[in-house]
Amino acid sequence: MTTQSFDKGNRGALLIGTGTYDHPDLPALRSPEVDCTRLGTLLRDPEIGAFEAQTLIDADRSTLERAIYEFFLTARGDDVRLLYLSCHGILNRNDKLHFAIRQTDPERPAYTTIPASYIHEAMEECRARSIVVILDCCYSGLFLPGAKSDESARVEEALAGHGRVVITAGTRSQRAWEGHHSDADTPAPSLFTGMLIEGMSSGAADLNGDGFVTLQELYRYACERLHQEGAAQNPRMGGEMQYDIALAKVRKKRKQRSPDRTDSRVRRSAGTRARHKPEPWQTRAASGPARQPVLSDGLLAVHEAYRLHVIDLKSRQRSGLIQMRYPGSPAIHADTAYFPGKDGRLYAVDLRTGKPRASHPVLVRDGLLSVSKNVLYAPAQDGSLYAFDPSTLRPLWSLPTNKLTIISRPKPAAGYMLFMARESQASGATTDPGADRIVAVSKGREVWSCKTDAPLSPNWAVTDQGVYAVVQPNGPSAPQRIVAVNPESGQLLWSFNTNARLAAAPVAADGTLIFGDTERRLVALDTKTGDRLWAKEKKTEGLLLHQPLIAGDTLFTADRAAKLASWKLPTGRKIRSQDLLVSPDPQGSPAISDGVMYATSSQGDVHALPI
Repeated sequence: MTTQSFDKGNRGALLIGTGTYDHPDLPALRSPEVDCTRLGTLLRDPEIGAFEAQTLIDADRSTLERAIYEFFLTARGDDVRLLYLSCHGILNRNDKLHFAIRQTDPERPAYTTIPASYIHEAMEECRARSIVVILDCCYSGLFLPGAKSDESARVEEALAGHGRVVITAGTRSQRAWEGHHSDADTPAPSLFTGMLIEGMSSGAADLNGDGFVTLQELYRYACERLHQEGAAQNPRMGGEMQYDIALAKVRKKRKQRSPDRTDSRVRRSAGTRARHKPEPWQTRAASGPARQPVLSDGLLAVHEAYRLHVIDLKSRQRSGLIQMRYPGSPAIHADTAYFPGKDGRLYAVDLRTGKPRASHPVLVRDGLLSVSKNVLYAPAQDGSLYAFDPSTLRPLWSLPTNKLTIISRPKPAAGYMLFMARESQASGATTDPGADRIVAVSKGREVWSCKTDAPLSPNWAVTDQGVYAVVQPNGPSAPQRIVAVNPESGQLLWSFNTNARLAAAPVAADGTLIFGDTERRLVALDTKTGDRLWAKEKKTEGLLLHQPLIAGDTLFTADRAAKLASWKLPTGRKIRSQDLLVSPDPQGSPAISDGVMYATSSQGDVHALPI
């Protein structure tokens, strides 16, 4: 089968997603908005889809009906029309298919849904040469969390016809599943749509290598990827078409010039080596959302609850899987991981082999270990803070914390180790619970302690110039406050009211403190005074998913709208962005080394991205 010319006719796409429902029998879906946002971005990209794409999220019936009818009615003979729906699907009493909208009443689908028959009638009047309908939805299983379909009806037969193709996310007896959501603020694409996005964005769905991703190639790619993931989902494709349809182009990679090529445009002096920008790559690490990678000794360590995945950067292959008894993330130093093992005792494990190197009988707190200047710091279950030689786990000193419970990983600043702690209360005590402290220690002795007037968030930033802690007043929606403390004396330097809660830990470097809040604001403060640095308000497209990352004069952020963006640090000017939904890690960030960023995606893949 030949492929219809990519540049012939107008390419139009209409993406409809409904995840919010007023009726109590229709559970909310978290994937549709992400499905439409990410798929729409790819389709609009002139280097990939080159579509004129319209996206409608949680729209009402009159808006949707008008949009669908106009979408098909305005098409001409050589045009391509792509309609995508991600929502609940329901059947009426006569087994007729209806697509749920926000105002849908499942008992009255005739006038509270978009009937499949309405779309069929609109398609009948369409003059476009090629019509594609992609349905990531079906019609039952409404009481099963995470499912968007269940029992029979043949969607492809309901909508298919001459000159049109319908792709469904599963067979008539299968459910179309939502993605693996890591938390309430980080929805993932639906499993099926996620594979479509993956195939087009990476170019992996170009199965014959001709530089185009056709409809049939994308369908086969999605089927194979779902099979590899073990998903109980078998997509279907039905209809008739005289031509295969090119849905996307594969981004062209820059060709490297031959080192010995000489012409008037390329001149090199003797002894000057050509600098080649590294190529992006990705590999599977975790089975789903995981923390951002830690780079150490040529290895990338990716922590997933109860598991530690290790990737060798040279071979780009997983070198091992380390099973853990507790869910918290370990401390990484050189080629060793430190975490509580059997019965909570301290263990040191070789990252390359997964074999234990040393252990100590002290019972340590999960997720609070850290290493600085060749010393391992371990808060113990008895409340003490221990310091160990990381190579042998020989104790160097210990410090009782006197009824304080350590609530953060110790961090270095100004020659001290600092940690946040909470005062323990006697049983039945009614004193103010906001008695948190920042404590500085050195070689087994307390140097200073700073008490706060409200609880501290574990999201903080520490440098030799300042400790930037987040004070969180009681109440789930109360704004937070950032306080700056002198790391040498514990004296308060300044305080800043955020007017909202922080989405992730702040980051401080080169005299600038950066944080993102739940209103999507990106704020830069002077670390010496607490004054705002950027003249205009900056916003990310979605809530931040990780601690902002600073490299030189560039700031990097990733948000729940699947945008990985770079910004000029001095001015806050946005440089560029690309599509990648990273895995959430409020206290961590991607790793950068030799001009490459390593980020964990929401699906558990590690992406290597030249910056």
